[in-house]
Amino acid sequence: MQTKKDPITVDAFHYDRVSPDVEPQQNIQVSLVTISEEDPYLQEADLSAGNIYQIVTPFQVAPEKSGFAVSGQISQVVQLLDFFSEPNEIDQKDMIKLSRPLIEYIETLTYQVTAVALNRGVQLQFTAQANED
Repeated sequence: MQTKKDPITVDAFHYDRVSPDVEPQQNIQVSLVTISEEDPYLQEADLSAGNIYQIVTPFQVAPEKSGFAVSGQISQVVQLLDFFSEPNEIDQKDMIKLSRPLIEYIETLTYQVTAVALNRGVQLQFTAQANED
């Protein structure tokens, strides 16, 4: 699937020191949101090339026995070239490819923040899991 992508945006990122005994959590959601026709972004866009969506990725992660938790939201506007269907018609493999750069941003931000906050960078490695219908 061919795309035109805007830069990834960090809408929110929050780091907390927590007890190492806090229950581990890995909650990362990925959704494709249709941009409203009233959005000023669409005024300059060439919609004849394909639909434009925003990939929104809210997350809450507390790695096991790590002593920290991170949460926030990462997003990116993408145009799916020659795609004029509904977001739910996008193949699961294509969704994984579209969202992977955002997931990598979460991994990178977490590593960089923990390198400063804990004096050691913590490398997270998330893998996509297909939804079972």
